[in-house]
Amino acid sequence: MNCNRERGRRSLSNPASIADRFGAVLARWTILLSSFWTLSGCASSGASYPTPFPPEMLPTIIAQTAQALRVTALALTPSPTVTPTPTATLTPTDTPIPTSLPPAPNARIRFLTPGPLSILSSPIKVRVYLLPGETNRVQISLYGEDGRLLVRKLTVLGQDSPPPGIDVSLELDFEVQVAELGRLEVLMRDMAGRIEALNSIRVTLLPVGMSRIQPADVPYERAVFYRPQVGEVVSGGLLTVEGSFWPLNDQPAFIELQDEAGRPLMTRQLSLVGEGYISFQTALPYRIAQPTSARLSIRQIDPRFGEIAYLYSIVVRLEP
Repeated sequence: MNCNRERGRRSLSNPASIADRFGAVLARWTILLSSFWTLSGCASSGASYPTPFPPEMLPTIIAQTAQALRVTALALTPSPTVTPTPTATLTPTDTPIPTSLPPAPNARIRFLTPGPLSILSSPIKVRVYLLPGETNRVQISLYGEDGRLLVRKLTVLGQDSPPPGIDVSLELDFEVQVAELGRLEVLMRDMAGRIEALNSIRVTLLPVGMSRIQPADVPYERAVFYRPQVGEVVSGGLLTVEGSFWPLNDQPAFIELQDEAGRPLMTRQLSLVGEGYISFQTALPYRIAQPTSARLSIRQIDPRFGEIAYLYSIVVRLEP
């Protein structure tokens, strides 16, 4: 019995055996149905033999039976096992996102140390990065909370300073009785005595104790003029100014045009409040009798001290 079962299993798993069995079954059904058909046709007219199917339906029944046997044989035929082919999965990699460059050049005056909001005791070690101006003279000052001058040093940069800039390091000694707010300022003047560049930071001054130095400020200018360019010749009595400015505070910014003697030809107040660089555009009418080398500047006041906190400028050529 076990041998017969084993042979049965083999035959079910063998597609050739299933096809043979299908052919044998189909042949037996064909012979059987044909016999019925013959008997019904050869019977005497007086005798009636019951037939399982009407003669006219035998071809249809044979075809349906063959179709049913074919479907059964296909169902019993084992289908090949399909192993899914693994597909490669792409792992996303870090794609560097290009960041826009700041709309301003490197700062002409940058505090490397101390940084803004540092807490300082005497002496202060000051290190500043500078782009030398017309005179190569740099003035570094420290003011107390009430605006009094605590210490000032004037440094003359060498004529052979390496381009584009130079690091200047020095010490400032000061005395205060109690902890107070201070302002550290660096400025440069041109040959006519006009402020060429100015930058300042707020610090806390201690009579005694340990200094706590904060990181340096951003290395870029807080202001830039896109129009006019340095040395550009302007005529017609109207100077169009386009640029960007990164405010220090919520105070208005002032754009000013000065002649060679430092006299203001025109001043315009702008409300530039927000984070980051803010674009602006304005026009400065002027009136001159002869060609003039004028200094175009933008500045902002420190409201706590009532003094200029930042100033950026360029020189243009004005014609009537």
